[in-house]
Amino acid sequence: MNREGLKEVLRNMNEGYKEMREEFEDKTDYVLDTSGTNCPLPIIKTKKELNTMKIGETLKMISTDPGAVSDIKSLCESLKQGLEKTIEENNKFVFIIRKTT
Repeated sequence: MNREGLKEVLRNMNEGYKEMREEFEDKTDYVLDTSGTNCPLPIIKTKKELNTMKIGETLKMISTDPGAVSDIKSLCESLKQGLEKTIEENNKFVFIIRKTT
């Protein structure tokens, strides 16, 4: 594959990623941004938000605390909630959680 062909493939992949990301973001019911806070605040706020949600609804939780990765996983396991996705982008951690109980 020549250089132009490779550039075209990368451009198409990037566009597909942007579309998928926009579509996914539109499907979350709630957004909780805990950026700038550290443990235990992201967990406390996430648990509080989950308590207000209905079964089947989704929460997009954003954190800048690296410890949130293991904390949110443990929280979802202990509360029996669905951690559908964990994404790291732009020095932030994004969690998609589905209320299941």
